[in-house]
Amino acid sequence: MAERVKLAYRESGEGETILLIHGFCGNKDYWKEVEARLSPSHHVVVLDMRGHGETKAVEPGYSIHDMAEDVFAFIEEKGLQNIFLFGHSMGGYITLDLAKHHPAILGGYGPIHSTAYPDSEEAKKNRSAGVSKVSQQGVDLFVKELVPKLVSERTRKTEKDVIKKLFEIGIETNPKGVIGALMAMRNREDLTHVWENDRLPVLLVAGGQDEVISPEKTFTVNGSHVTKALIEEAGHMGIFETPDEVSRAIASFVDENSKK
Repeated sequence: MAERVKLAYRESGEGETILLIHGFCGNKDYWKEVEARLSPSHHVVVLDMRGHGETKAVEPGYSIHDMAEDVFAFIEEKGLQNIFLFGHSMGGYITLDLAKHHPAILGGYGPIHSTAYPDSEEAKKNRSAGVSKVSQQGVDLFVKELVPKLVSERTRKTEKDVIKKLFEIGIETNPKGVIGALMAMRNREDLTHVWENDRLPVLLVAGGQDEVISPEKTFTVNGSHVTKALIEEAGHMGIFETPDEVSRAIASFVDENSKK
């Protein structure tokens, strides 16, 4: 079994527990705007994944499942139950893996700007190219090229502060964390079957202007257990670009399903 990594975290508020997992080259502060909106009425816990934020980096070669097991170990250690788990992008892959292997601990879950599909062959090549780039040139240049793709065209033109903040967060990521995450995402399995488990409520959030993961790749499941939220003006970073809308979608989903 791969080494478990102790995750750095921040928590605030009281009520139903909402656990938030950031995306690639992110950290706890990816969720800062959403956290501020949810914590007055919910218990919000925000994590740093291995090699990101304040959580230590380990040698690359681990999987999305290993990252999900870090989260499960954290949940067990904290004694949390009936959690509502939401993951942004890469965090959505981790969320789906945890829903596959540990559904009993969840009250519901949601991939945010994410997908259950594995990488395409082209995407796998791009991940490998990213590994080479970070190995040879470091994190800063990689993040500088990555960040503009994450937001909508409107955000790129009019909200330079969002671009600046995403860059500042991204370059703090440990190079081993960047490479390890790229490899884990490249090798991840198809998890489209997971949300066929209709015992668990699912929230799917997509951005109408997302140039990384289109709504069509997010909205791949239907059913009475599925809630879909399309935020037309958001790119891949609705948690920064449209935090009010993302927060409302999460809070409404949690409040509706915590009563069941």
